[in-house]
Amino acid sequence: MSKVLRIGILAPPSISLVNGGVRTQVSQTAEVLQRLGHKVVWIQSNEPFPSIDILHVFVASSEHWGLLRQLNSTPQLSGKDRTPIVLSPVFFASKHIQTTKFKLHTESVVGKIFNGISSEYAIKKQICQLADIILPNTRAEENQINQLFDIPIDRMQVIPNGVETRFMQAESDEFEQRYGLKDFVLFVGQASSTRKNILRLLEIAPSLDAPLVVIGDLGKDAYSQKCLDSIKEHNVIHLPTLEHHSSLLASAYAAAKVFVLPSLFETPGIAAMEAALSGCAIVITQNGGTKEYFKDMASYINPIDTGELRASINELLSTDMEQLEVQNAQLRDHIITHYSWVTVGSMSLAAYESLFR
Repeated sequence: MSKVLRIGILAPPSISLVNGGVRTQVSQTAEVLQRLGHKVVWIQSNEPFPSIDILHVFVASSEHWGLLRQLNSTPQLSGKDRTPIVLSPVFFASKHIQTTKFKLHTESVVGKIFNGISSEYAIKKQICQLADIILPNTRAEENQINQLFDIPIDRMQVIPNGVETRFMQAESDEFEQRYGLKDFVLFVGQASSTRKNILRLLEIAPSLDAPLVVIGDLGKDAYSQKCLDSIKEHNVIHLPTLEHHSSLLASAYAAAKVFVLPSLFETPGIAAMEAALSGCAIVITQNGGTKEYFKDMASYINPIDTGELRASINELLSTDMEQLEVQNAQLRDHIITHYSWVTVGSMSLAAYESLFR
């Protein structure tokens, strides 16, 4: 298809508050679609719906539910010539599938009696049902959506998350000069989120064979306070969230020896891909499709096993640098080959075009 597409992008307003992976996914997808010659139109739910060729929705979120139901019920927008809807669900169910599915079934029965009752998962299911094509980030996510929401596999296409190739050129000097550290253990992410699981990482800081650096904001909630107490007790270096384009962030990746993402689950953790391009060895959760991205070139941990987390980090810290560099180079080549944003954007564009055939 040679036509220039007007691609509407609808993202949750809440991502403006958190400098995380979803914001990066949305902004980088939009940027690469424009580089590929297409027009991006940002959709605001409180403004008149613009003329577009396709609507790409990021996150199966309750923030979108009202607008998508309105589009589906408006004759001129829901008829034969309606705007096709593409959904990047950014979804992973941490609970047992069958348990959640039973709750959804119970809710559907109750909902027939008490109209208007909808849980978070029920809303996600309805949003998935409204989409013409769903673009999960991993096979694991695809399988969960299939099993939990009864969405056919042929209505989905796995489009991976991407990474900016600029992190390959990251240099450690800026971080080393400012903090006097090299070859440390690094975490980057939304530290206040219990899903990121950094409290367990902070608790083992005294038994790590290198200093621990945590980059990410903490709030005023009880979990954040526990983390802050542990940071103070164990002399962990804590920096607030750095903007994604920050040279200090790239330099921190380059200065670290081991990057750790001990989350309860990840799909797959853009920060880990950035760190890998910068030369870090990776310790990452086994949950959420991470193995699809990092293959056998990362150390996988059970996120609730602090002994395993400690052992995995220290093993990489004690590994000879030359040996580690060989593995890191393999991972860097793998990521740059399969997960650059240009590659990912081209895959998204192909998925759009499949709806016009």
